[in-house]
This record gives sequence, structure tokens and C-alpha cells, in this order.
Amino acid sequence: MTQPIILLILKALEGRGAERMVTTLARAYIQMDYSVHVLCLEDTQEMPLDPRIKKHIVPYYEVFAQQQLAPDSEQANAYKAVAERIDFYVLNQIGVPDLILANIYKVNWIMAYSKLANIVNVLHTAVSRQFQQQLSDDTVQTIAHLKMVYGAHPCSCVSEGSRQDLLSLLGQVTKTLTIYNPCDIVDINTKAAQTPYIESFGLRDKEYIIHVASFDSMKGHRDLLQAYAKTERKLPLVLVGKGKLEAEIKQLALQLNISDCVRFLGFQTNPYPLIASAALMVLTSKFEGFGYVIVEAQALGVPVISTDCPFGPRELLPAKNLISVGDIDGLALLMGQAIDNLTHYTVPLNQQLLPNHIAQQYLAFGSVLDLESNER
Repeated sequence: MTQPIILLILKALEGRGAERMVTTLARAYIQMDYSVHVLCLEDTQEMPLDPRIKKHIVPYYEVFAQQQLAPDSEQANAYKAVAERIDFYVLNQIGVPDLILANIYKVNWIMAYSKLANIVNVLHTAVSRQFQQQLSDDTVQTIAHLKMVYGAHPCSCVSEGSRQDLLSLLGQVTKTLTIYNPCDIVDINTKAAQTPYIESFGLRDKEYIIHVASFDSMKGHRDLLQAYAKTERKLPLVLVGKGKLEAEIKQLALQLNISDCVRFLGFQTNPYPLIASAALMVLTSKFEGFGYVIVEAQALGVPVISTDCPFGPRELLPAKNLISVGDIDGLALLMGQAIDNLTHYTVPLNQQLLPNHIAQQYLAFGSVLDLESNER
């Protein structure tokens, strides 16, 4: 009997939340005895992939990497060509997938032109925030384009807030469902026990605050440093990640005279030993689709506080662990309170986020859609 096929498509296996979701979910389907395939448009790989999962590259080349939103005929024709190439490759090299999960906007746009069946778009962030500038510049054209992209296939959103955002922006253009990102407690704790040990970074167990995020404006590094500067700085602040704003944030640490207390550790393929040994995890995002680091901290039993940003953290944490976006003084106060009473800010992981449960939700969503398609 032929194994049922699961195909997950994304731009590349980079080190962000969407990629963590894909690798975790792919591993869950492998354990459920599916034939699992991950198809990327680029060969960049920062996230490890279970060797039992088959990886494929269907490159879309530089001409398709333009960062414009306007769906002009040239860009649309280029994306149609990529979709045709993906369809041909999948049918000839993989087979007919029972479920295809298309991740990240660029992939969603390309797959809007696909003729393959059983496609579900996975939205990892709030569309209105992701395209805030384009919506401001040309609302009508941007809305029309997004309706085309997200109306082509059913959409799963990684938080209820981001699902409501999609509905508010575009209306009921397709079937939607909230399916949270999976959190593999066993895998995370296994990796947390691996090297590098924190001593190699000059850190001591439970004696530092950690923030894990790419250096991007939406991650709120400026607010974090300004708030940290207002605390007693009982513990050093450790920043894990890379990005275009890293140099700017390093300069801010100097300007605030806190550079001796702030450690920049760069991107870590395995950040879990650092998270597990932290006294406190802090998230300071302006907006999130989900907030992966929150559940990872919960899986490791690490206290976590966050900005009450749209749209994920408030679905994962109680009100006492949250502070309004932009409230620098409030964030400084919350950081101090958490350091002085860590157990009060420890939140257990919701067991509904375990990978097997999330994998079953996607299968159920796909089965319902397939049944509805057959009835039409």
C-alpha cells in the first residue's frame, strides 16, 4: 500500500518561526508514517531537517525574487511559470500529495496559480501588519491582490487574532481555520541538553535574561533596550539573533551606557541550551502571528513575559505576563517584577500544542475541504 504524501512548501529553511513550524510538523508526520516532503525555492538551510524527510529544491531564480507587491503582468507571469514548474516537479518526482501546506506570502502568491489539489495556505503573521505600507499607499490594488492570493486556497492561521485580522481585511474570500504552531517538547528538551554549553558564552545558569529574535523593527529591540536601561540591571541581557538592525541596536546599547550588560550572541542554530538556562525570557514584538519563543520557553519551564502585541502572545500568556506595546516604563517595571518573583511568571505549555495534535488538525481540515470539493 502506498504511503499517503504530505508536502510542505516554503521559500527556504531559514531560522525563523515559519521554518521551525515546518520542520516540527514534518517530523510529526514522519512519526505518523506519512511520506513527507519539504520543497524549497532556495537552497539556504539554517534549520536542521530530519534525515527521513525528503528535501527538494525548485529554484525560482533572481528574476522571481523581486520584492514588489504590485501584481503587474510581468510579475504575475513569472510566478505562474514558477507554479507550473512546481506542479510538474511534484507530479513527476513526488506524486499526488494528500495535503500541501504552502508557507509564507511569496509561496502563497506562487501557489495561487498552481493546479495541484489539496493546498492549504498557512499564514504565519497578520496580513494587515505585514502589508501596512502597501495598504496605505494603494488600498484598492493591494486588497485586490491579497484577495487573489488568499482567495485561491483555504487558509490556516497560526493564531485566532491573525485569522480575525484576515477576515476583517479581506472578508470571507475562502475557508479559514486557526491552527496553532506545534511545539515538540521532547525535541526541544533534547536539544537543550546539547552543546554549546552556556559557559562557552561566559554565562551562568539562571543568571541572565534572554531575547531571541531577528534584528527587525517588528521585534522591538529598541523598546527592549530602553526598558532594560531603566531597570536595576540585576542580570545581563542576552540577545540571540541576526538581522539588518543589529549594528543599530549595538550602537543604542552604547548610547544608553548599558553595553557592558548586553550580550550579542548572533544567530544560533540551536538556541535551546541558552533558553533553558535563562532566568527569564522576554518578547518585545510590535506584532506577531504566533510568538514561537513563548511556547519554547514554556516547554523548557522558563518564565516568560511579553508585549501584548497583536496577535499571538495574548492567546498563550495570562494578562499578568503582558505589557502594552510601547510602554517602556511598564516593560521596565514588569521585567523587574519578574526577576524578583520568577515562579509567578512561569506558565505551563498548553498540551494541545503538541505536534501530533497539530498534525491531526491539518489533516482534519484538509479532509473536510476535500470532501466539500468532491461534493461540488
